[in-house]
Amino acid sequence: MLVLDEPTNGLDPAGVVAVRALLLAAVERGAGVLVSSHHLDEVARTATRITVMHRGRIVGALAPGEVDLERRFFEMVLAADGGADRARHDVAPAP
Repeated sequence: MLVLDEPTNGLDPAGVVAVRALLLAAVERGAGVLVSSHHLDEVARTATRITVMHRGRIVGALAPGEVDLERRFFEMVLAADGGADRARHDVAPAP
């Protein structure tokens, strides 16, 4: 079991790719991997599921292949804070 907090934070592109390969290899060998990160695009490249936590509780889930993950993430977090209206108005629409 691996538990990682922001494992690619501060790495150059080669380091990010290397960490990604190590995680995928660990999973292939049967390891469970839990990654805490706010870099949703990177997480989505290796995750089988994404659980969104805010202030210590689960507020939703995202599918790794889902379109516009960051927008959905912000909507969930703002809605959990009672800011559902802000989530619709403050987050720019996707191009």
